[in-house]
Amino acid sequence: MQFEKIIIVDDDPIIRRMLVSHLQKQNQVALGVMNAQQALEEQKKEPADLMIVDLQLPDASGLEVMQQVKKTHPNVDVIIITGFGTIESAVDAMKLGAANYLLKPFTLEQFDVALNQLIQQRQLRSENSYLREQQQVSSPELLFSSTPMESVQKLIQRVAPTNATVLIQGESGTGKELVARAIHANSSRKDKPYIKVNCAAVPENLLESEFFGHEKGSFTGASVKREGRFELASGGTLLLDEVTEISLGLQAKLLRAIQEQEFERVGGNRTIRVDVRIIATSNRDLLKAVEKGIFRQDLYFRLNVVPISIPALRERPGEAFFLIEAFIERFARRHNKPTPVLSPDAIHKINSYPWPGNVRELQNCAERAIILWDGVEMIQFDDLIPNLTFSPPPTPANATPASLVQNSSITIQNVLESSSKGFPSVAEMEKQLIIEALQRTKGNRNEAAKLLDINVRTLRNKLKEYSETDPLSPELEEATL
Repeated sequence: MQFEKIIIVDDDPIIRRMLVSHLQKQNQVALGVMNAQQALEEQKKEPADLMIVDLQLPDASGLEVMQQVKKTHPNVDVIIITGFGTIESAVDAMKLGAANYLLKPFTLEQFDVALNQLIQQRQLRSENSYLREQQQVSSPELLFSSTPMESVQKLIQRVAPTNATVLIQGESGTGKELVARAIHANSSRKDKPYIKVNCAAVPENLLESEFFGHEKGSFTGASVKREGRFELASGGTLLLDEVTEISLGLQAKLLRAIQEQEFERVGGNRTIRVDVRIIATSNRDLLKAVEKGIFRQDLYFRLNVVPISIPALRERPGEAFFLIEAFIERFARRHNKPTPVLSPDAIHKINSYPWPGNVRELQNCAERAIILWDGVEMIQFDDLIPNLTFSPPPTPANATPASLVQNSSITIQNVLESSSKGFPSVAEMEKQLIIEALQRTKGNRNEAAKLLDINVRTLRNKLKEYSETDPLSPELEEATL
């Protein structure tokens, strides 16, 4: 971690030059001044986040300088140095807010120890505001009973102790993030930060700032300096969730940051160095994205050091029943209910149902069934997945955007005609809904994305995919541009 700026306040020119030179060799921005007045003027002009202040200055006490600076910049750290130290003055300095206290003469090694202690404290403070919202990463529970997931577990155990970059791919809801958390929790970085960036949820124009941070005034709304997720994750793990949603332009900057472990903040020109392990996830085939030109090949190779593929729930024989029993028991305890019994018909249907939403869908169904259970009867399959038969009402003339899917004119019957498999796949139904949304919005991608409740970049990528395999109508073709 680097400081934005360090001011050394000491009337001894030898001390000033020695510390400035030493800090600059560590790629820190350092400036030396000889008295309190110069220090306060410099802090007002271009604030520092660390000040090293002599206790006895020609025009003021170092403690007075510290107190005055902290009135306007409460987050600045101050290290007091003095050649006339006493236990009492050291205690007073720490009570008033000094980060550390060094007696002259001190060696550069002693100075570095004090500086590194402060860096660790600042790192923890920076992380806390973000990590306060995070669940504890240690010991995430991976529930499985199938051979495919046993292979995944063995791969996690082999790759976790290393610092290798990991690419986790699988359908939505298969447990990619849980695998990422397990890798971090079983690594040597487990006591360090675990930071996540949902690349699909952050607007494209803000994603670079989310990754690398920004300087004050670098763009409209940037009223303060902000550290990015790479800095917050330094020493630990950074999860790039749904990495395919990153634009090509930003992919180049991301590649450099991952490969060189350095970057510049938005609006800044100072290189910041970090130590971050990268784990990336995607619910799309990254190699196909490379072939279509929407994902950089060099970034793909950089991320795909250790690939982990999470099988869909339908590809895990017998695991649906194993998982739903575990979830029902868990949610029964959570909602203070006895553990119910599944009916024989439910047991049969659970293992034959395709679970398009994978483990996430299964977990949500289990919790809903427990919440609505009367506490007497066995749980039926309809309690888990009510209204499975899809028979939507006719589309009203005044349909609103929020009711697109509920009131869609798309039916299984009219998709059967265009299905090559005799029965429509989820992908075919998805395509028809996207086409209908674009027809209703006359090709407006932003409005169509709102109707479908998806990210506009996801819609754009879907349209590109469709146009390559099955040309769209002229008005819909324009929406892919």
